[in-house]
Amino acid sequence: MDQQEIKDIFESFFRKYKKTEGDDNTYTAFWSDITPKGKVEIAMTRCPADTTFKFYFKNKKVDEVKEWEGFFPALEKFEKEYNEAFDKEAFFSGMQDMT
Repeated sequence: MDQQEIKDIFESFFRKYKKTEGDDNTYTAFWSDITPKGKVEIAMTRCPADTTFKFYFKNKKVDEVKEWEGFFPALEKFEKEYNEAFDKEAFFSGMQDMT
């Protein structure tokens, strides 16, 4: 799965499942996968100023980056550090199935 496919899946998922964060300008959508090695989650928050991505492992935030330019290097790092629990193909395929 290439970067454009991942971006398209996440954007489509975000449009369908975004929830407001207390005001009408900030929205968040997240996807999680529970594996035998632990829960992995990625959240996308969009407000007028920027887009933020947060990465979680076992309910603990392990990284936070801004914009798509920061997302893909962080995704690669997340995949390397938590490869026992995070399968990028399975994660985004599951997200895609929900759109």
